[in-house]
Amino acid sequence: MIDADRNVPVHIINLDRDAERLKTFMHRNDFLQVVRPDAVEGRNLDRDELARTGMIHRDLRYTNPALGNAHSHIGLWTKAADEDVCVTIAEDDAIFSRDFHAGARTILDALPSDWDVVLWGVNFDAFLWLEVVEGVRCKLQFEQDDLRARVAEFRDRAGLNVPLRLRHSFGVMAYTVSPLGARNLMKICLPLSNQLIEFPGYGVLIENNTIDAAMNAAYPSLKAFVCIPPLAISENRHESSTIQGAK
Repeated sequence: MIDADRNVPVHIINLDRDAERLKTFMHRNDFLQVVRPDAVEGRNLDRDELARTGMIHRDLRYTNPALGNAHSHIGLWTKAADEDVCVTIAEDDAIFSRDFHAGARTILDALPSDWDVVLWGVNFDAFLWLEVVEGVRCKLQFEQDDLRARVAEFRDRAGLNVPLRLRHSFGVMAYTVSPLGARNLMKICLPLSNQLIEFPGYGVLIENNTIDAAMNAAYPSLKAFVCIPPLAISENRHESSTIQGAK
């Protein structure tokens, strides 16, 4: 579990061929304790074997990069479940607040003992669906251009962050999953399939084409939380994404 006396190690998902993205991540987040497991190249995966082992349905329409990214996330869920440890996961475009370690410890200490997952940030080009208090739903809209213009201010910000109950979101640039949460995510999300994912009570139906889409099927039934204001952000540049629009 999380040791309150130590900084939380961050497991970064970064492909071997993306050395410049890793260099940028390490420069922006030089205060983090970073672990870099081997990220998965989707084009090298055997989809028939993944179907046989129950990770995907044989007809899954994920692009190769999206499947590789999903496999990398699921591998870290497996680590959390098998080793009975909390795992903090980041994609290589994440930008963390310099107050992350202190803020994260405060948030994690405030969660119920059986929490599943806490998102440290979400995509600012999409809505965020949450509960402001238990049973009272809310939909937030952000201004992504404003965020991109204030990255430096975000990084140096220190202040009060609170965990709110998560219903749905997009983006998994940074989150921590508990062993229980990892098991629950795998139970609900796997095998990855072409299912349409409904947001109950919101009239939203999305395709399952990325791992963050799949996770939306799980959030309502989990003790899932989102940190507000965020402790991690992404500029979310689709033109340089290793997942968006790639084959």
